[in-house]
Amino acid sequence: GARLVVVTPQSADRAATWRDEVSLGEALVIADPERTLYKALGARRPKPLWVLRPRVATAGMRAIIAGERPSVTKGDDTQQLGADVVVDKDGQIAFLHLAADAADRTPPEELVAVLRTLDDDLTPSVADEIPAAG
Repeated sequence: GARLVVVTPQSADRAATWRDEVSLGEALVIADPERTLYKALGARRPKPLWVLRPRVATAGMRAIIAGERPSVTKGDDTQQLGADVVVDKDGQIAFLHLAADAADRTPPEELVAVLRTLDDDLTPSVADEIPAAG
């Protein structure tokens, strides 16, 4: 079966708190404050003035309107861009998307579709663990 794994550039304590805050349940959350995995995957850091990109500014405004409050915890790497990765049962990367900016994420439905191509027995609970696109 499949398992949701989240890697964050936060400290282990902050990663555990975040997992609970966003109700990820049994998902494995891995702290990578040195960004070892990010670097190995080729995940980038944004170019200067990235926050002014229309897509990033729009996503930020939508989040604020929806009641989310931006926050930065001391030690968080706010510059690290994300990577969406699906690894198959043999440990090979089956899907990799490197974010071009902070708003560039793979829709959860697409990740679930990739998982389903790899595992016909994907349980609904795994699909339910992946947060819906906002």
